[in-house]
Formats: sequence, C-alpha cells, structure tokens
Amino acid sequence: MTDPSFQVTSVERDPVSEQVVAQLLGMVRAGNLKADDRLPSERELAQSFGVSRPTIREAVRALAVLGVLKTRHGGGIYVSSLRAEELLGPLQFFLSLQDTAVETLYDARQLIEGGIAARAARAASAEDVARLRELIEQQKAAIGDPQAYRKLDIAFHEHIHALAANPFLSRAATSLNTLGLEFRTVASESRQVIAQSLLDHAAIVAALAENDGAAAELAMRQHMLNVLRSTQASIDAAQTQSPLVAPGEAS
Repeated sequence: MTDPSFQVTSVERDPVSEQVVAQLLGMVRAGNLKADDRLPSERELAQSFGVSRPTIREAVRALAVLGVLKTRHGGGIYVSSLRAEELLGPLQFFLSLQDTAVETLYDARQLIEGGIAARAARAASAEDVARLRELIEQQKAAIGDPQAYRKLDIAFHEHIHALAANPFLSRAATSLNTLGLEFRTVASESRQVIAQSLLDHAAIVAALAENDGAAAELAMRQHMLNVLRSTQASIDAAQTQSPLVAPGEAS
C-alpha cells in the first residue's frame, strides 16, 4: 500500500514522464524524499501518478542518470545519497567538453573557497587548528599514496567549510571540488604537487590560527591558483604525449 505521506498529483499532459520527473524532483527539494529513502513500488507509483508502468520506468531511468535515484535489482527504487559526486556526473561530462572549463572552474573556486576561508578564520578555535594540523601530518604520511592523500585533502577542506557555517557555500565548494577531480587526477599523483599543497595547507592553517580572515582568504586563493597551475601543466603534458588529431580537425 502506498505511504500516505507520499502525495503526488495525477499527470494529465504530455510528455508524462517529464511531469513525473518534475514532481519527484520537487519532493526531493522539499525534503519529502530524503537521501536513501525507499520509494513506493513501480506499480504503486504508476497508480499514484495515474500513468503506465513504462512511463514510471522512463522517469526513474532519467532520475538515475541525474544521480537522484538508484535501483536495486529485485530490491526497489531508492533516493541516492544525494552527495555531490553522485549528482554531478552529467555536468562533469559537459565540462570535459569545454576548453575553458579548468580556468573557469578554478576562478569560481578561488572566489568561493577564499570567502569560506575568511569566514572560517573568524570561527576557528584552538581545537579546529589542532585538527587541521593533524590532517596535514596525515597528508605528509600519505605523500606516496595519492588516493589516500586525496581523501585527506577532502577532509581538510570539508573541515574548513564546516567552520564557515553556511551549508550553501559548503555545498557549492564541495561540488566544485568534485568537478575538478577528473582534471586533477594526474597532477595529484605527483610528489612535487602534493608537497606544494602541503605548504599551502600549512599557510592556510597559520592564518586560521591567528583568526586572520584576510590572510586566510589570500592563502586559500593562492592554493587554488597553485592547484590550477599544476592541473594545467598535467593537461598540457597529456596532450603533448597524445598528439593525435581527430578527423576533420586542423593539424
């Protein structure tokens, strides 16, 4: 039986699958459907929306591509974790087609991460500074393990995001970081690049320890600029090693 809290409106106009998608997205935005919630069965959804089961399947597939829903074979339909890495797949693909994506991405990161660092500096306690310094020590120990380092790098930035106490800024920063992961994969495997990031992180924490918002913002902006430069260098190197010209392109 359909959950009485799962209230939808019967769909009356074409294309019906898009109307189903719009209503389900609205329920997620409103918080009526939360991360990892299980939806009613396909049959119950069809009855609730007043549409056919193939229409429900089409809508669910569309939302799965967006990273909003996931299906488990024989186990029903669920809301995803709604984390940035699940929701940004289509946008990551779009950005991968844009020549200026790296520059514009890091322009945005400088603005947002810099602003977050300035706010974080005003709120940082001795305990926060100690935790960030502990993460830096763990990063140093992981310098030979790029995958482990990336996880610690994310934890470092997420702690600073939390200090800014603005969930919208935090989500924006996390989303932009996720979008940059594919570009940074090669660069972040370099010991030299990781060593520079460690220096950058130390400068950021030093400013946070002094509760100096201007210095924290400047240090974070410089960190983003350094990451951009190393990312561009790795992309240029990869293009140099793969000089194939696509059909129809000028050489």
